[in-house]
Amino acid sequence: MKIVRRDIVDDSHLQTYVSDPIIRQILARRGIKSESEVTCQLSDIYHYRDLHDIDKASNIIADAIENGDKILVSGDYDVDGITGTALGVRGLKDLGASEVRYFVPSRYEGGYGVSNETVDDAVSHGVKLLLTVDNGVSCLESINYAKSKGLKVVITDHHETPELLPDADAIVDPKLPEDKFPSKNLCGAGVLFYVLVATRAVLRDRGFYKNSKVPLIARFLDLVALGTIGDVMQLDANNRKLVKYGFDKIKAGKSIIGIKALAASCRVDLAAINSVSIAFDLCPRLNAPGRIKLENNPAVSLMLTDDETEACIIARDLEMCNKRRGDYERVFLKEATEDALKQEGNCAIVLYRPNWLVGLGGLIASRIKEKFSVPCFVFSGSGDELAGSARSVPGFSIVKNLQLLSEKCPDLLIRFGGHAMAAGASIHKDNFEKFKELFNQVAKENLGNPNDEEIISDGELPSNYLTIGFARDLEAYGPWGNGFEEPCFDGEYTVEDVILVGNRHLRFSLRNDDGSYMRGIKLRATPSEREIKANMRVRAVYTIGVNHYMGSQRLEIKISSIEKV
Repeated sequence: MKIVRRDIVDDSHLQTYVSDPIIRQILARRGIKSESEVTCQLSDIYHYRDLHDIDKASNIIADAIENGDKILVSGDYDVDGITGTALGVRGLKDLGASEVRYFVPSRYEGGYGVSNETVDDAVSHGVKLLLTVDNGVSCLESINYAKSKGLKVVITDHHETPELLPDADAIVDPKLPEDKFPSKNLCGAGVLFYVLVATRAVLRDRGFYKNSKVPLIARFLDLVALGTIGDVMQLDANNRKLVKYGFDKIKAGKSIIGIKALAASCRVDLAAINSVSIAFDLCPRLNAPGRIKLENNPAVSLMLTDDETEACIIARDLEMCNKRRGDYERVFLKEATEDALKQEGNCAIVLYRPNWLVGLGGLIASRIKEKFSVPCFVFSGSGDELAGSARSVPGFSIVKNLQLLSEKCPDLLIRFGGHAMAAGASIHKDNFEKFKELFNQVAKENLGNPNDEEIISDGELPSNYLTIGFARDLEAYGPWGNGFEEPCFDGEYTVEDVILVGNRHLRFSLRNDDGSYMRGIKLRATPSEREIKANMRVRAVYTIGVNHYMGSQRLEIKISSIEKV
C-alpha cells in the first residue's frame, strides 16, 4: 500500500467562509476558490448561453411545442440515458408539449443510440421532432436517415465527438471543438437540462405562458443528480451545484415517486442520500434490466410513473433484476479472474469468453481493473463481431488510445466510443489476439510497468476530530465524488480487537498512540487483511461519515485499506 499525502496549500482565501482549519485545507486542496463554490447555490451555475447550438435547439423545440407536434425522446439504457429520457418526457410535458413519446434501445437488440428502425417507427406514429439524450453524435447514418424522412432532429449528447458529425438541425454537446461552455463534465441528462431551461426562456419570451405559470425545470434536478453520479462524471464546481440541489430535493422528500420507491426497495434512507448510496444502491438497480436479457426495461417506467403502487411494484421488479445480475456477475467474475491471472504483469488485461453477457462487460472490467491496477477490456459475443467494455486507471484515457489504435490500424475497430475512464468497442473475432497485443503495447507506452495503486490521503486526523460533529460538517460540505474526492485519512495504530462480521467484513478497534480509540469496519476484507490480529501494529486508511438509520445518527468510520506495519 503506497500512501501519498496531499500537499499543504494556501487556504487563506477561504478563511472568511470556513472556520475549521482542517475542513478549510480539505476544500482548498480540491480547488475550492470562492464562496459560491463553498455554498454550492443553484443560482451560481453556468449560464446556458455558451453551449454551442443552444439557440437553434431551444427554438426548434419551442416551435414543436407551439405547433403541437409529436416529439420522440430517444435515450440510452444506462442510468444517465434512463434519467435523461425521463427528464426529456417530464420536462417537455411541463413546458407544454402535447404528445411526447420515448424510446430506449436494448443493449442486446439494436444496441446503442438511434437506429433506422427507431426512425421508421417514429415516422409511422406521426413524430415531427426527434430529440436525443445521452447519444446522437456518433449515430451518423441513422440521424441522416431521420433527416431524409423529413424529421427535425436535435441532438443533446456529452460524448466525445467524431470528426464527421450527423446532419442534425442542432447539436448540443460540450465536447464539440467549437463549444465554449466552461464545463466539459455535464452528463447527458445535464446537457438536456440546460436545453430545456433555454427552451423555457424562448417560450416565455414568446408569451407562451402569459395565461399560465412558467414551469420550473429545476424541480427535475433529482434526475440530473442520478445521471451525473451514475455516469461517474467529474464533480466540478458546476456539477456539484446541480447534484447538491438534486440531493437536497431527495433528502427533503420532494423527489419523483420512482426514486422514493427505489430507495425504499433497497433500504436507503432518503434523508441520508449521498454519492455512495446513489452509486452503489440506486444505480445498479436502474442499470440491471439493461445488463441482462430482459424483454422490457422497466427502469424508465419507474422514473416516469406518478402512481405510488405502480412505483413499488416496478421497484420490486428491479430488485429481482439486480439479484439476477448479481448471480451472473459472480460466475463471470470468477472466470474472468482465472483468465486475468494468466496475464498478470501485463500493462493491460484483455479478456474474452463467448458466454459472458455483453451488459456485464463493464462491471467485470471494473472489478479486474481494481484487482490488478491496470486498464482492462472485456469482450463477449458468440458471432463474428465481439462487443467490448473497458475501464481504465488514472492517466490512461481509453477513448483517446482507441482513437490512436484506430489511426494506426484502420481495420482493427468496427466502432468505438466513450470517455477517458470508461469506453466500449466492437471488433471482429479474428482480430481479438491482434487487438490484445496492440492494446497492451499502447498501455505500455502510456503507463510503463504497472505499479501498486497510490492512495491519496488528507493526512493524519487528530483524535479529537473523530466525532459525529465533524462527520456532519464533512457531509455538509459535499457532495463528494469523482473529481471532488471524499476526504480520507491515514495513520498508524495498534490493534486492540478485531471481529469477523458476516464472514466477509472485519470490525476493528484501533488504539492511537495518545491512548484514544478508533472503531471502524473494513468491508470485503482480503485474505491478507484477515491475517491481522490483536496487538499487531497496522497502517490504516479510512473515511469518516454519518450513519443515518431509523432517524438516528451515529459516527461511522470505514476503513478502505489496512495492512501490517
